[in-house]
Amino acid sequence: MTVWIAETLIATTLLMALVMLLRRPVARWLGAGAAYLLWVLPLARMVLPTLPSDVDPSPLHVAVDQVGLPDMLGGGAPVATVATAGSAIPWLEMLIALWFAGMVVFLIVQAAGYARFRRHMLAGATLIGEEGRIRLITSPHASGPLAFGVVRPYIVLPADFALRYDAQEQDMAIAHERAHHERGDLTANMIALLLLAIHWCNPVAWIAYRAYRADQESACDARVLSLYGREQAHAYGRAILKAAGGRQFAGACHLTRINALKGRLKMLSNHDVSLQRISWGMAAVALVTATGLALTASGSRAAQQMAAITDRVESADFAKLSGLVSQPAVAAGPTVADVPAVPAAPPAPAVDPWPAPVAPSAPMVPAADMIAPVPPVPPVTVRQEKDHVTVTHADGRVETRRIPTDADIARMVPVVDVRTGCEGGDTTTRSESVDTDGRRHIRVRICTRAIEQAARRAADRAAAQADRAARTADRDMANADRAARMAHVAALSSLRTARAQIARNMSMPADARAEALRDIDQSIAEIRAEQD
Repeated sequence: MTVWIAETLIATTLLMALVMLLRRPVARWLGAGAAYLLWVLPLARMVLPTLPSDVDPSPLHVAVDQVGLPDMLGGGAPVATVATAGSAIPWLEMLIALWFAGMVVFLIVQAAGYARFRRHMLAGATLIGEEGRIRLITSPHASGPLAFGVVRPYIVLPADFALRYDAQEQDMAIAHERAHHERGDLTANMIALLLLAIHWCNPVAWIAYRAYRADQESACDARVLSLYGREQAHAYGRAILKAAGGRQFAGACHLTRINALKGRLKMLSNHDVSLQRISWGMAAVALVTATGLALTASGSRAAQQMAAITDRVESADFAKLSGLVSQPAVAAGPTVADVPAVPAAPPAPAVDPWPAPVAPSAPMVPAADMIAPVPPVPPVTVRQEKDHVTVTHADGRVETRRIPTDADIARMVPVVDVRTGCEGGDTTTRSESVDTDGRRHIRVRICTRAIEQAARRAADRAAAQADRAARTADRDMANADRAARMAHVAALSSLRTARAQIARNMSMPADARAEALRDIDQSIAEIRAEQD
């Protein structure tokens, strides 16, 4: 069992590193969705059972054998040999307890953080609509759109969503969050956190989790752009930048790291992937998954050792950890069978590698769990009396704190007097004073007369400006009228002069001269009509 767990943790770590190496080329050539699907490889290896006995061992299986990992974990020697050569310190129990405690603490911290985040987002939230099971709400605590909730899905929008985003950006931002719910990304995130809890002490797993979240966002971006078209990439890029600015909970949906934002914005210009390339991408992901599982599978030796080692792991006595803390450390002594003072005592079982040391002449000391628990001494004692509170600390220090009375509270609240009245030439005046009891008095006077005078002066200035503008307009109209009359007089003078010259010109044919004089007379009549 121990060897299988070790091989599984090593294999999943190697596969995480492999996915981090392949994710960028796969996203560039086959699309962000194919890169996101690569992350199923570590999860599939985590739940992969051992190979049957008639299957050849994998390369990882052979490498683990060569480095001697089974011997280090106690799988290479018989259980009886390990029991007789064991150390007095329960290393196996300590390591298992440390790993399990770290995993439990990680899961508790994640659950508490999500509960706090959900409570924070729903405080003061307003329901604005529903799309099937998904509820759309606005929250004053959200700085950008985000999705949360698996059983009760939510899409939360900031209070200023309609002001910061235009109509196209709003539709695309909501479509992004809706895609998270429809694709099951939030459930996948819970599974990824569970895998990260198992690898809580593995730095490669933490780096891989951040890369997984970045690929998830890029795949969701690609899906939104496939719905709205590549020509809307610039609008969607603006929505991403607005959503990423000033977020308080980065892990909820969008990633605010600069590198992640650069990758997402770069993806917007290269998201069109043909159907043929998508098919090749799915085939490549399946091939990589099958190859990775085959190269890292646990072989038949791990299956054979699981039966023998499981007995030892399941028989681990975790009470030795408490005994290790409560009893003084002693050197490893002889087993019970070697103590001459107790010849009738049976020898210790061969499966227990850490027999408890027994001193021949010392009296029996009761176990730690047989001692009655001692109630803890409170470090601080608080005693409330009529007008004060006494605090007694564990070191004997005593502090007395006075409880404010109604009069003290009344002195803390200032008396505000707001009335109409004029004091000086200002529209409003404010003064503050403190009486003999220490209470503040704030006096505010609003001068309505000064406000009315200021309003009248503003109205008079506006009327004077309007009058000046009207006079200027009248003067401009008069000047234009004079200019028009002068133009008419000049035109009449020119037409009369031309008519006289044509009438005197006897060299012109009579018909042409008559027609020209008729046209000039008609023009002169029209100008006179305009003057009238």
